[in-house]
Amino acid sequence: MRKPVLALFILLILALLLPLTSGVPERRNFELTRASIIFDKTDATITVNYEFPKLMKLYILLLGSKSIEPKIKEAFLDFDYDIIKMNHEQAILRVKNVSRSSQGYYLHESRKLGTSINTVYIYTPDSRTAKQYSNINSTPNTFYRA
Repeated sequence: MRKPVLALFILLILALLLPLTSGVPERRNFELTRASIIFDKTDATITVNYEFPKLMKLYILLLGSKSIEPKIKEAFLDFDYDIIKMNHEQAILRVKNVSRSSQGYYLHESRKLGTSINTVYIYTPDSRTAKQYSNINSTPNTFYRA
């Protein structure tokens, strides 16, 4: 008895959400819209923002953000990272050994991304302002001082 009621409830929610699409075709998948990379010696913290189609956003809200992990893994395949936080809007990654050091200076060599990111902001310890890059599919070479 519970399963038919649950299925009916889910169908009702989906039927109520269909008018929200406004007849506009949406993306089938979500896209990475913005990333901020904050370098800290040889490591970095990356905050990735993404957007979903409306129905997929509901799915994520109901069932959790675990289904986002494969897209994050695909995008940052060339990085050694731990996921610090993940929700329906953003993921925060702690990346290990993304730069190499030499006498107080650090060099991050470009790394290929598994997807394109619309806007990337690079923050280094020796600069007050971020460098902005648009529509990139690899991280830029970055030289900085700790």
